[in-house]
Amino acid sequence: MNSKKYIFSQVTSFLPQKYFNRLVAKYDDRTKNWVFSHWNHMLLLILGQLMGCISIRELVSTVNANFKRIYHLGIGKNPIDLKTLSIANKIRDI
Repeated sequence: MNSKKYIFSQVTSFLPQKYFNRLVAKYDDRTKNWVFSHWNHMLLLILGQLMGCISIRELVSTVNANFKRIYHLGIGKNPIDLKTLSIANKIRDI
């Protein structure tokens, strides 16, 4: 069993979350009341790129199959819904 941080967590620890949140607050945020935050959205898209996922459906099914381990990557502790991710991709500027 892994007792240290996962590699993905180590890589994303270099990303400045406070600066990212200031940028989100600066621009018009129509989805600020969602449980699925901008930070989790960005981390999920980075994870999808690193895993080589071809579609959103593949990303969501892979993440939900391992959602108990995803918490340790910093993405959140709840499974991701395909509709939530697709609406977030449609509404939010990426």
